[in-house]
Amino acid sequence: MTSLPLYQLADIVRSKNAGPYRITFDIMFTDKARYEAVRDGGAITPETVAAAYGLDVSQISSFFKIDQAMALKVTIVRPRAQGAAGEGDMYGCQHHVPLMNIAVPAM
Repeated sequence: MTSLPLYQLADIVRSKNAGPYRITFDIMFTDKARYEAVRDGGAITPETVAAAYGLDVSQISSFFKIDQAMALKVTIVRPRAQGAAGEGDMYGCQHHVPLMNIAVPAM
């Protein structure tokens, strides 16, 4: 089976702050068929997100499938607290690349 990176299927993949100790990711779709294929395909799970970021699955603090919005929302524990020494993204807006490159089975 062929696969595509998530960014080729989702309309928006973004990250942002969810407080000083968390980063949240939004995966949004404008097409119901693509949303359902990704939602049900098994490629985007707490385990695969943790693996993409080199985290233990216990560091995934929430994982939601929001059918009304055709979106998936994932929140992780920040690798470093916001503003801590060595932390390079105060706004959490540049952490989405590993997520958007997860391979998803092609529809």
